[in-house]
Amino acid sequence: MDYYDELGVTPQAEPDVIRAAYRVLAKRYHPDRQEGSVLTAADKMARLNRAYEVLGQSHSRHVYDRERLHLQTGLMKPLVHRRSVHEWSPNTLPFLTTYDQRGRLHAYI
Repeated sequence: MDYYDELGVTPQAEPDVIRAAYRVLAKRYHPDRQEGSVLTAADKMARLNRAYEVLGQSHSRHVYDRERLHLQTGLMKPLVHRRSVHEWSPNTLPFLTTYDQRGRLHAYI
C-alpha cells in the first residue's frame, strides 16, 4: 500500500497539505458518518490513520521514503526474521524474505 496514494497527495507534498488531505478524507470516511457498510468504512479509516501516522511525522516519513525508493529500484535487501520464527519454535531456522522488482514478497525457508 502506498501511503501517498492513500491520502491522495504527491511525495513532494508539504506537511500542511498532508494534514489537510487527511482531515478531509477522515471526515468523509469516518465510520460514524457512513450509512452503508461500517466494516468497509472502518477498514478505509484504518488505512487513512496508518498513512497519516507515517507521513505526519518527519522522521517516519523520511524512513518510509527511503524504503519506498529502495523498493521501487529493486535494491531492497533481504530480511531475516529471526525473532518471529523463534517465538514459534526455538529449534527452527529463520526464513528469508525478498522483494522482486514489482514489489512482490517472496519467503524462503
